[in-house]
Order: sequence, then structure tokens, then C-alpha cells
Amino acid sequence: MKTKQLLIAAAVLTALAACTSDDFVGNQDAITDHSDDSRAISFGSANVAMTRADQTGATAAGLLKSNFVVEGVKGNGTALETVFDHYNVNWVTNTANTTTSNTNDWEYVAQTKHDLASIAAQSIKYWDYSAAQYDFIAFSKGSATAVYAAGDYDEDANVLFTKITPSTLGTSAYTVKGKADNLAKVYIADMVTAYRGDPYTNGDYNKVVTFKFRSLSAKVRIALYETVPGYSVKDVVFYTDEDTKDSPTEPAKWGTAHLFTTGDDVFNEEGTYTVYFPTTGSANKNATDYNKAHLSFVGETSGGTETAKSFGTLTGSLTAANLDVAEVSEASGNKYLGRSSSTATYAGTFADKYYTTVIPNETGAVLNLKVDYKLVSTDGSGEEINVTGATAQVPKEFASWKSGYAYTYLFKISQNTNGWTNPSAGPAGLYPITFDAVVTETEEDVQETITTVATPSITTYAKGAVVTGNNEYTVGDNIYVMVNNGTLTADNTNLYTLTLEAGAAQTINEASVANALANGTYDGTAKTYTVRDANGKAMVLTEATDPSIVTEVVAADSPNGNAITGINAAKFKPATAGTYVFEYVITARTSAVYYTQEEINTAQEGDDAYNKTTSDIKTKANAGSYAYKIIKIVN
Repeated sequence: MKTKQLLIAAAVLTALAACTSDDFVGNQDAITDHSDDSRAISFGSANVAMTRADQTGATAAGLLKSNFVVEGVKGNGTALETVFDHYNVNWVTNTANTTTSNTNDWEYVAQTKHDLASIAAQSIKYWDYSAAQYDFIAFSKGSATAVYAAGDYDEDANVLFTKITPSTLGTSAYTVKGKADNLAKVYIADMVTAYRGDPYTNGDYNKVVTFKFRSLSAKVRIALYETVPGYSVKDVVFYTDEDTKDSPTEPAKWGTAHLFTTGDDVFNEEGTYTVYFPTTGSANKNATDYNKAHLSFVGETSGGTETAKSFGTLTGSLTAANLDVAEVSEASGNKYLGRSSSTATYAGTFADKYYTTVIPNETGAVLNLKVDYKLVSTDGSGEEINVTGATAQVPKEFASWKSGYAYTYLFKISQNTNGWTNPSAGPAGLYPITFDAVVTETEEDVQETITTVATPSITTYAKGAVVTGNNEYTVGDNIYVMVNNGTLTADNTNLYTLTLEAGAAQTINEASVANALANGTYDGTAKTYTVRDANGKAMVLTEATDPSIVTEVVAADSPNGNAITGINAAKFKPATAGTYVFEYVITARTSAVYYTQEEINTAQEGDDAYNKTTSDIKTKANAGSYAYKIIKIVN
């Protein structure tokens, strides 16, 4: 085996992967041609929901409570002239084409002027072909109660908007302040830029300006499943921090699901959003992030912050069964965790699709899971094992909650664990338990993550990979591997391919891989490690090309087309389908010749120990410690 070193606990692995999902917001063209001879500027809207289809027409108007606010400027890209000064645009059913300013039931002429506007009244506007472009910014208070002067701000009842400032779009276009429940009712839109075109008929002018709105909130849900051979899992109790359980009783009941943060990381209940547009201008028209609205957030500690977030109980609403029945011969009266990612047990309420509304946080924070649970043997013996303090971490790079996204975290309990069967007397693990955490982001871009729980966690990620069913990646994907609280180098990372003969008594898991690499027969020419089980069937691990060490997820591989920088990761691209094993070296195995003082004292000329001194006395050989992540690749 190649010897490489890194500080990591072998019992814990974290993997993070990205893939597409049906919970997805479409990326359709927002501008539709509704030209007429008047060339009046008119507006439309589409609500970007957390589903594949956009909501339009009356449905979108209902979500926006029949109103949005527009700031519009024209110019040649630098000098800007205000055209729409915070105009109210109101939905009035069955009024389309009754005026030249209204082609889609959205009217702005002669509507009540907005509190943020500096004009006397709202009037009709026409396309000015002497201007090279128009920029339009919009928001909707939705069902929230909004105010526009700080002196009128009631933090319990209202959200507070500031004026849109076109001259500072890249850093601060406008702000929205409020408590979580009220902010969740607000909608923001990406900026719309209309270019004159050359010739003019090829441009965007004289077409409906259509905004795509998305909720200012995000949604998060969590679920657990288990893959422990010979056991089922029940009675999961969650921690609200490193030391506190959410229930004071012994683990004889299902607890309330929590994720928690540490240090200064908090779940804010109130704060101020700054909306800004960092990628604008004609030179960026083909960029993935072009005209996209971004959010920065500053929490209000006076409004309440929490270091733990509740997501409801795992028993939840049983309108849809989210607990499993006996698998083999365990007690049939009990309810157990689901046994695959597609049958995971969700916390929360079925009617809400198990989602909890949260305030987005694009900065991100490490999410911690800590649980106790009970293993019940499936052989009918009634044997039970209590496991305490099993933990998992989702890296903050993949826990960056964005508005309009819905996130799913799946945690897998397997035989690889960092939990304790007796925390006061014995090592951590069954040897050992892992957890997988899956994050699904559902907007224009989709991301799934898998995190196996250990100390530290190993995270694998690949754009567009489907992982929720079988933990699968695709041939040709760039796969990134990250380690929480550790540093990957070229000397502490190895990659292997793995095969297992049909009919084997052993199974593919992290423990069997560790045994094969430690005790298997090594063929130096083929660079393979082979171990045969009681059935005579072979598990073979073959050394593959080592991953490269990188400091970013490049833009082409990120979920939203923006590079994720400042990371430490290993990267590889599988060329063929099959099972791969990533090895992370904590301390390398040593194999030098060792001498005792007696061997040196009694050595005769010609012996290996002859002429050795006390400086050649070494301790016992070090078997090394390693962490592994199994990665399945499909065509």
C-alpha cells in the first residue's frame, strides 16, 4: 500500500455529491414578444416556485398579492436616467389590452404611487430608441405587511424596505428587514435588462418586460435511513448541542429532529437582507450568474438567534408512512428507520412535504447532527445495542441556504459509526457507523450532497450526479473530495478500484475494504490487494491514479456556475464504471526491521542486528490508521 499521512479518524467518512432533482425551478426565457404599434412599456410576471414549473398569470398574481414594485432606468450602460421611480404594478383580472400599457392584466398607469417614489403620479412610458438599454429591478411584498420608513417599523408585524438604488446595483440595490416569518412572505426578482439591438427589430424593445420572482425564504428538511447488516434502527434521539439532548428521557422514544451550529454560527430569527446584482452588463450576457439577484444577510441578535433548529419529529405526520416495519425477525410492533435513501424517514409533517421554512444564509455554516439510537437484531433474538453520541457534519460550502431553494439532508446510519456503545468505557464506534447527508437545492441549479458521519467527515461532490437512490456518480464526472478539519495533500490520498466476486460471504463496506488493504495479498506488479473469504470468493482492490489536489470547485462543476474557491479538496474523473475507494491516510503503516536490546546484545557477526546500537531500537510496528469512502460509478 502507498503510505500517505493526514490527521483524520478512520471511523468517520463524509461524502458530498451533486445531482439533478425534480424539485427544480425551470430556467425558461422570461421575455415574450407582445409587440404593438404603440410601443408602450408593459409588464408581466412569473413566480419562481420550488417546483419544476413556473407559476404565471393569475396564480403568480395571487402569490404576489396582485402587486409588485418596479424601478427602471435607461441609458448607454454608464449614464443612467430614471424612467420608473418605484412604480406600483397591479394585477387587474381581464384587463389585458384594454390600454396600451397593459397587455397581460398588469397595469401601472394611474395607479396609486408608491411610498418610496419621488414622483407626483404614475404615467405611461414608451420605449426610447435613443437609449442603448433599460434596466428593470422589482420586488413584491407578497402577503407581508410592509413599511418604507424606519420610524413606522414594527419588527413583530412588518418588513421594512429601503429605496432601490440603481447606481450601486453590484453591492447594494435595496434592503429588506424583518423577522423570519414575515420575510418568508416577500418575493424578489432577478434584474431584467432590455437591449435596443442592431438592427432595432432584433432587440428587446417593444416586448413585455417579464420578471421572475422567487420567495425570500428557503426550505430545509432532514431524514435518516440505515444500512446496518443484521440490525434495524429505532428510538432516535437528537441533540440540540454537543451535550444536550432534546428529550430528558432515556432513548426509548423518537426525539425531535435538530441540526445545530457551534461558535458564532446561529440560526437567525430576524435580520436585514441586502439585495445586489454582482454580474451585469452586456459583456456578461452569457454568464450563468448574469443579472441574478444575490443576498447578503446581517442578523439582529436582539430579535433572537438560535444555535439549534428544530425540524419536527421523525414520526411526523403518518399520512404518508415515514417509518418502516420489521425487516426480518425483529419485534414487529416497533417502528424502524427506513433502510435506503429512497425510503428514508423524514422529520416533520407530510402535508408540508416535511419542509421547514428558514431564513437564507448565502455565507453558510457547518451543520452538526448528533444522535442516540437503538440497534435491534433482525435474527429474532431480541438483542439490542444502544448507541450514543453519533455525529455528522455538513460542510458550510454546501449548507449555504439561498432564497427559493429547498434543501434535503439525508443522514445514513451504517456499520461505520463514531457513536459509543459505552461512552465511559470503550472506543467509539461499532467499527464503525457512517451517516450520509444529502442536500438538494431546487432553483435554476440543483445540488445534492452526501455526508458520512465520522471524525472528521469526508465529503464527495460531483455536479449533476444522482445519489439519492444508490449513491451513484457518472463516468466522466469530476468528483471532488473534502475533509472537515483536515488538510488533503498528494501524500495522504489514494484511489482504488474494487471488485467482489458473486457469491461472496463478505460485503462491500468501509470495514471490509480496510481489512482487504491491511491483510490482503499484495501483487506489486498488478498493484492489487486480494483477500478471499470463507466461500473462496475474492475481493480485489487495484491502485488507480491518485486524485489531484485542488483549491476550488471550478465554475463548470459548481451547482450555480460560480466557482467555489478557498477550499482544500482532492479531485478525480473516473473513466470507467464500477466501484471506487478513496483512502485518506491518518497515520501511515510502517514496516521497517525492529530490534530489541537483547537481539542487539546477542547478535553474532553476519546477523542483521550486528553492530546495531540502542538508537536502532524501535517501538512495535505501526499498523497505521485510515479512513475510506466507497464511491459507485455508473455509465
